[in-house]
Amino acid sequence: MEQRIEAVAGCSLLEHEALYRIDMNGRLLMSELSDLLAVSPSGVTRLIERLVRRGWVAREQPPENRRVVYAVLTDDGRRVLAATSAPAYRESVAEEFAAPLSDRDVTDLKRIGRKLLEAHGKWDTKRFATD
Repeated sequence: MEQRIEAVAGCSLLEHEALYRIDMNGRLLMSELSDLLAVSPSGVTRLIERLVRRGWVAREQPPENRRVVYAVLTDDGRRVLAATSAPAYRESVAEEFAAPLSDRDVTDLKRIGRKLLEAHGKWDTKRFATD
């Protein structure tokens, strides 16, 4: 998966995941992004710095609290995500995980996954679009 995303989108799997998470939330505190990605705060700082240099992410600080830093996607970041990294990610997942499964297996997996997510209050229609 990593190789496909790097070849197609020019970013790492972790960078794609950061773009995706920020896009899903509109903006994220650096601490929230650190938790979501399971990366140390200093690791997230370095990651966001790389994405800022590419013009894909911007940092925002509210004037009333300069200690707070949000990561937000730029228009270029949104384009990269939509046009290259997200399709490459979906194709990789399909190839790596879904290809060995029958249509019935995929249907069962979707049903079971949704049931588990709903049971834990994690189902999100926006994130887990249905067919």
